[in-house]
Amino acid sequence: MSRRDELIGSIGDLLRLQSGLALVLHQAVAERFGLNPTDLKCLDLAAREEALTAGRIAEVTGMSTSAVTALIDRLEKRGFVERYRDASDRRKVYVRTTGQHEEKLAEIYGPLSDATTRVLESFDVTSLDAVRDVLSKLAEVSRTFIGSEKPENG
Repeated sequence: MSRRDELIGSIGDLLRLQSGLALVLHQAVAERFGLNPTDLKCLDLAAREEALTAGRIAEVTGMSTSAVTALIDRLEKRGFVERYRDASDRRKVYVRTTGQHEEKLAEIYGPLSDATTRVLESFDVTSLDAVRDVLSKLAEVSRTFIGSEKPENG
């Protein structure tokens, strides 16, 4: 086996490990708020996207519109998000975070963010460019995969 093949295999193993660890981490944080990991990630999306719609959540997550509606209902009931109508087109409904829980989430994620920054700061610019490129391309693979995985009827 070539060094390249070994590296590709090792990176694949590490990506699976990191994915699993991230899942466990997000599950633990979500449980602290009485949410599930999908709710938590959609809350993060609401905090980052100014004009977030249910359709956009469905697009990003691959969830059905009825599942997204239930998700928004849960988050709204618990005070995490609110719905508001577009001033120029009342048919358009947006979702935004209420901001009530961001401080607590920042407290929880702050040490992880700081540790991640310290790790990244240990690499030179060329390495960081390569890591960003890999992660960007893998994110696109995931987006494509999510978009292509539709439940079959019947």
